[in-house]
Formats: sequence, structure tokens, C-alpha cells
Amino acid sequence: MAQFQETAKLTNNLAGLKYELNSYWSALSTECCSMLFIFTVTRLMAEQESSILTLGIFGGISSISYAVGAAIGGRLSDLWSVRQVITLGTIIQIMAMLACIQWHASNHSLYLIAALSGSAIGCIHPPIIAGLTKGGLTRLGTKLTSTRLYRYSLSWNLGLIGGQTGGGWLFPINPTLPLIAGILLMVGVLILVRLNHTFTMPVSETMYREDSVVPKEARTFVYLGWLANISGAMGMSTIIHLFPHLAHELAISPPVHGIMLAANRIMVLITYSLMHSLTFWRYRFSATLFVQLSALIGLILLTYGQTVIFLTIGLLLFALLTGFNYFSSIFYSTTSFSWTHQGMVSGLHEASLAFGFAAGAFGGGIVGLRLGSRGPYQMVAVVLVLTALIQFGVYINMRRHQNLRD
Repeated sequence: MAQFQETAKLTNNLAGLKYELNSYWSALSTECCSMLFIFTVTRLMAEQESSILTLGIFGGISSISYAVGAAIGGRLSDLWSVRQVITLGTIIQIMAMLACIQWHASNHSLYLIAALSGSAIGCIHPPIIAGLTKGGLTRLGTKLTSTRLYRYSLSWNLGLIGGQTGGGWLFPINPTLPLIAGILLMVGVLILVRLNHTFTMPVSETMYREDSVVPKEARTFVYLGWLANISGAMGMSTIIHLFPHLAHELAISPPVHGIMLAANRIMVLITYSLMHSLTFWRYRFSATLFVQLSALIGLILLTYGQTVIFLTIGLLLFALLTGFNYFSSIFYSTTSFSWTHQGMVSGLHEASLAFGFAAGAFGGGIVGLRLGSRGPYQMVAVVLVLTALIQFGVYINMRRHQNLRD
């Protein structure tokens, strides 16, 4: 009997490891494909002298579509099947990339392609998050949950870096090459998902004997995290969708442009690693204020910097906020709600980011028309200060009510 239990446990662990590896690769490939698409289109539009508002509309439509896709895809993964939802998103993304290769006309058709791509990516990420955190905090424990979220975050960020750097090097050869590379990646994800007929994480007992009860104020930090995502995502959206306009204006070559964006994401990965290893930041509002101050300095450099070095430093400083907001928000979201709603919560987490992305792209495009290529970063700086003040008010109110209850 004991041997049978050991064999069953080993089989379960191997199945879980296989699912994890498949999920991480799917996240990496999906994000790499998305960035190959965005880098290629935004750079091509900039070189064709499209206005910064045009780039903003493209980014805004893509982000709003992602928010809708994430909310729907996350909930469907709770009710339907992680495998089926990811399959749907992958097929739509392949269709969008194929359509983009054929695009030679007006921007209106490109906006439709952006909507398809955004919703497709939104249907993929929340189900992956929900699958990795299946079982809930009481079974996984905070350490294992953090480990899986950390690996997932590393995976999609490595894909993002690969898409930005790869797009930067492939684009000068032929703008179609990055799109073809993205299609091949998504075909690989589709094959991987369909070959694994179960594609579900087995639920096992917790591997770490630790307290899995979250603090009473955990839900407040969830909402603070979603609020922080708005300003952080706005800044990242201007960097991804509108920085190509500034790079072209300053005669920064596509390869250097790609490397600068990759450096930004590498700093995000470093932030993830520190947050996974060190837990002092959990449920501490002071850590949030520190990274917001760093991001504000970075935005000032992006507003006034003239050289690649100063602009890159600005990107690195803002990356601290991006990494902190994302990892803290996804940790609070997945550990503060019932495991039966993991897909829905993961979708709302991603949607909060997407709405920030949309606001950054749309708002940055409009502001850029009046203030130039630096205007979007000034806008984000103002929003960052305002959201920080709102967060501070919410936090103080939470502490006051907690003291009254005590």
C-alpha cells in the first residue's frame, strides 16, 4: 500500500512538472509573438511618419481588447477548460499575424488586427495563471504559489525580451520576418496544447508546511495593487507603443532601440527575483512608495534625456515600478481569493493592467500631439503622483478601520 502511494505521488509530481514546463513555454512563446507583432507594427508606422496619436490608437485598441479577452478568458477557464480557452486564443493570434502580413492599406484594417491580437493574448495568459495556482493557497502554500508565479513571470518576460530584441534585429532585414517568427511560435504552442489532452495541473497536498492564512488587510492590498497597475501600465504602454516615435525622432537605430527595451525588461526580471527571494515587501505600503519615487525619477529622465545612456537609465528606473506592481499584484490576487475563482481573479488582474495600457496609449497619443514625443512621459508622471495619493488615502483608511476593530 505504501509503495502504491509513493508511486502515485511520483506520477502526480511528474505530471505537475510537465504541466508547469508546458505552461511556462506557452507563456514565453505567446509574449514573444505579441512583442514581435507590436514592435514591427509600431516601428513601421513610425518610419512611415504616422502621427504619435496613430500609434496611441493602435496601442489603445490592442490593450482594451486584451482587457476584454482576459476577463472573458479567465472566467471561461473556471467554467470550461484551460486547454480549450488557450487553444481558442492561439488560433485567433495566428489568424491575426497572418492578416498582418497581408496588410498594405489603411490603418483601419490594422486596428482590427490589433483588436484580434489583443483579445487572443488575453485568452491565453489568465488561464495559464489559473492553472498554475490551481488548488488554492491552503494546498500550495505561499512559498510554492510564489515560486510558480515567479517562474511564470520570468517566462513571459523572457518572451517579451526575445520579441523586442528579435524584432529589432529581424526588422531591418525584412519587416515580414518578425511576423513569420511569431506565427511559428504560436503554431508550436497550439501543437503543444493539443498533444497534451489533459493539460491540467494535478492538485496535490502542499509541499511546504507553512501558515497559509493571509492577513486581514490582504484584500485591501489586492485593490491597491490593481490601482497601482493603472499608472505602472500606463508608463509601460507609452514605452512599448510610443517610444518608437521618440527613438525614430532621435535617430536611434532599430537594433539599439530593441536593446534599450530589452534592458528595461531585464531590470523587471531582476525585480521579480528580489521579490521572490525577499519577502519584506509583502503587505508593506512603504515599499510601494519607494518604487513609485524611483519611477518618477525615471520619467523625468525620459522627459529630458537626450542620449541613449540617460534614456536607458530612465527605462531602468521605471522598470522597478513595473516589476514591483506586477509581481505584488499577481501575488496578492492569487492568494487572497478562493481557488474556485482563480481564473476570474487572474483575468481581473490582467484586465487592470490592460486598462492602464489602453489609457497610456490613447492618452499618450493625444498628449503627444500637443507636447511632442516627450509629452506622454509627463502625463504618466502626473498620473503616478495622483494614484500614489489615492493609494495613500486608501491605506490610511484601512489602518484606521483596523485599529477601530482591534
